[in-house]
Amino acid sequence: MKPCTRRSRVFQCSRCVAVLLAWQLAYVAFLGPSTPEGQPHQSFLSECGRRKILNSGAFGAWMLLTFPAHATFENALPEVVKFSERRSPGKQPDDLGLKERTLNRFGDKSDGAVLKGCGYGPNCFSTTGDPEDPQITTLLQPWRVPEGLSVTDASAQLEEVLRAYPPGQQNVDGGGFQIVKSGPDGYCYAQFESLKKGKIDDVEFAIGKDGNVQVRSSGRIGLKADFGSNAKRLNCISEKLRQKGWTAPEITKITHSYYFAMNSGKTKVQCVGIDCPVNYELIEEEPGPGDSD
Repeated sequence: MKPCTRRSRVFQCSRCVAVLLAWQLAYVAFLGPSTPEGQPHQSFLSECGRRKILNSGAFGAWMLLTFPAHATFENALPEVVKFSERRSPGKQPDDLGLKERTLNRFGDKSDGAVLKGCGYGPNCFSTTGDPEDPQITTLLQPWRVPEGLSVTDASAQLEEVLRAYPPGQQNVDGGGFQIVKSGPDGYCYAQFESLKKGKIDDVEFAIGKDGNVQVRSSGRIGLKADFGSNAKRLNCISEKLRQKGWTAPEITKITHSYYFAMNSGKTKVQCVGIDCPVNYELIEEEPGPGDSD
């Protein structure tokens, strides 16, 4: 069991107080104030009024705020407390892991078990995909472990690098991270969370006996841009692995120009037309709650 940190105790206490207050308000609203013993409990809301509230979107939104679906990871940056409400981690995919995959619309299958591929949005990188599909713009080449390194030893090196990952590097993953699964078999699955909106990215690695390393890092929500989180994260990890002799190329605006253009900040040049310059500089940080995605 993980130790209970001071920050996690504060989050737990805050949630408990919110829950108790919410139930007390709901009790009064639906049942009304207390009455003398022996008299029926009268609500100041009519049956029709209660039904309208229960069926309203406002009630559902109130419940979501009262009972947050997700708490930040324990290694989150301290300033995450400023963004404790309205966090949207997204639904964890149910098809992660190594499986035989369909690679394209023509039904071509993968050669053996591979990680999940990406959609067409600029919020994912994967070594799985059809290299002849021009719409797949975030395909990666497999990484490689040093010559002669066993799967077990390579898995240990990868886990060591992941555990030393600094939340908040280059203004991404300030919500912390956790390693969900890791072992000597070469497969590793981790989750990384953004600071301001609590969005979670799923990251997987699969080290093969041939030395090739499958990689996937992806957002969960639709096809929206990821504000550069997946590229910055993989580049940080790959840099540490290259220092250990791994072959893990950096993701750049040269290798993945569409991704960089879609995740760039607003250009300072006012221009209209097809000859306008394209900004390939990744946005500095994730917008806060209420800001445009």
